[in-house]
Amino acid sequence: MENDSISSSSSESKLPLIVGIVGFALGAAGLVLALKAKGSAEAATVAATKATDSAAEVSASLGQKANSADVSAIAAELGSIKQGIDANNKTFSDSIATLQAGLKAKAAAPTTGGAGSKTVVAGPGSYAVQKGDTLSGIAKKAGISLKALQDLNPSVNPNKMQIGQVLKTK
Repeated sequence: MENDSISSSSSESKLPLIVGIVGFALGAAGLVLALKAKGSAEAATVAATKATDSAAEVSASLGQKANSADVSAIAAELGSIKQGIDANNKTFSDSIATLQAGLKAKAAAPTTGGAGSKTVVAGPGSYAVQKGDTLSGIAKKAGISLKALQDLNPSVNPNKMQIGQVLKTK
């Protein structure tokens, strides 16, 4: 039994030593972390100071630029220039539309097809023969039957039609 009491007293004397060593290790780790945190805080302070200085430089630079009255005057001038450009664009768009309409009308007008020949314009109820036309094709374009077209134009020979020849369609 004596051995038991010696072992237990020997274990009891080591416990404060172990607790002390663990406490020292934790204190040292805390000190290292605190030093790292202090270094990071100093670096952040330096970065914030640099950012503040940069902001002050930008603000001073902007103060040397145009004032708000100048900016407003420039904006008004740009607005009037834009209105002029918009008006020109409308004029150009209208001119283009007019030209396109004229081209469409010219393309739709029948021609004799020969070089230097006159354009034949058929009036209402008539059709001017164009290159490649057939009697049945003309009837289809006019929206009437081939028989009705032949009855309206009894003297027309379907095999000898001339470009520019005017046929009755009504």
